[in-house]
Amino acid sequence: MKLRLVLCLAALLPAMLFAQARYGFEGEKLDFSLLRGASPDTLLWTVRGDFYLSNLHNEALSRLIVFPVPSTPLIGMASDVKLDLLEPVDSMAVELAGLSEKGFSFRLDMPPRSFAKLRISYSQKISGKTAHYVLLTANSWGRPLPFCDITLTLEPGIELEDYPFPSPEVSSGGTGEVFHWQFQHFSPERDFIVRIK
Repeated sequence: MKLRLVLCLAALLPAMLFAQARYGFEGEKLDFSLLRGASPDTLLWTVRGDFYLSNLHNEALSRLIVFPVPSTPLIGMASDVKLDLLEPVDSMAVELAGLSEKGFSFRLDMPPRSFAKLRISYSQKISGKTAHYVLLTANSWGRPLPFCDITLTLEPGIELEDYPFPSPEVSSGGTGEVFHWQFQHFSPERDFIVRIK
């Protein structure tokens, strides 16, 4: 009898956890740039993203969100992490909770039936030939993103060997070369990884 009860609880636990109220991830606008660093063999990878989130529940939500940022001996830890709610409403708040070699975490509070535009920015020093942004975690939200807009700007003199998605719109100007992608109903199959010549 006890074994049957334990097996029943084990089968129901994932359903009970999934039934908890969660945020909705409605879309993202990502701006990346690669700039020359302070030393000739170092680049600066800067990331700025606007993330559109919803709380469609009838109760307020407060959740800890983990934001992965890969670091290696050639890719430094995230630094200068900034979190800003754009046009926040009452009882909406964001706060950095922790920073490690694997990324950072933050607490997001949203009132019932609300939408938030959260701007996240950080930078990393790159001493190798690869810059990496984790896109695959978007799939953990349970459905394709309605939209994803990605821009990559390269300082003049920086050239790419490879980029993650085919057929970008490419333009050149005083700030360097700019690559742009737009996606709808986006379920990424790979992370955003660029390889530098």
